[in-house]
Amino acid sequence: MTPPVEAAVDRAFREEWGQVVATLIRWTGDWDLAEECAQDAFALALRTWRRDGVPRRPGAWLTTPRATGPWTCCAVRPPARQTTGGGGRARDG
Repeated sequence: MTPPVEAAVDRAFREEWGQVVATLIRWTGDWDLAEECAQDAFALALRTWRRDGVPRRPGAWLTTPRATGPWTCCAVRPPARQTTGGGGRARDG
């Protein structure tokens, strides 16, 4: 019998890998780095979930950047958001 944490990580890997990597590609802009970060996130999940328990939404946990969380390997900031310009009004201050 597979222990519950290992089973949860295995299930998350099968169900969430693609979404995790896609999110990290958007975050980093780098396919290889995104895959490395995803691998680190799943390794961290094994350690953290053993200690803290399996989160209610494993996929969400895996794609949430936090200071001591899964994406620390990336050490990058999110890309600057582009604005479309126009349409917005300056607020009186």
